[in-house]
Amino acid sequence: MAAVAVVNAPPLIFLARVGKLDARGIFDPLLTTPLVIAEVEVGSAKGYREALAVRGIVSRRVLEVREAPPLNLPPPVLDAGEQSVISLATKVARATAVIDDLAAIRAAKHLGVRVRSTPFVLLDNLASGRIDLEEFRSLLDRLLAMDYRISPSLFMELVELGDAAAARQ
Repeated sequence: MAAVAVVNAPPLIFLARVGKLDARGIFDPLLTTPLVIAEVEVGSAKGYREALAVRGIVSRRVLEVREAPPLNLPPPVLDAGEQSVISLATKVARATAVIDDLAAIRAAKHLGVRVRSTPFVLLDNLASGRIDLEEFRSLLDRLLAMDYRISPSLFMELVELGDAAAARQ
């Protein structure tokens, strides 16, 4: 499923925290914006190690940083990083915006941008055989333990989708 992805800060951070920053490998190329990198770097100043992992994939050119044109969206107001990710995704053919904020997901979909949140990136990794069902479930549990916000109904849907993906392998 190699496709272009434009990634926001929270998915980069959460994937780094669960030790699965390589999960973004289902996308090629992998893009982000300077505003997103600045958001990740705020964590570095506070001692969060995931910023080091993100720096590493930028320095190895696995993650390409590109400027995004301004994007004027109707309310609700999104943060600058989310807006830049959605903006860049609208300018790159067949791009997927990897974002976790529900308002940003809705805004991207409204503009016709394909969206994946962190748990769905992990599901895509399961479907592609990059991780197995046990690891997928463990990663979901680890996200929840880190206060990743997901509704109980969506969690159950992800578990069912994971079971179905594993059964197809």
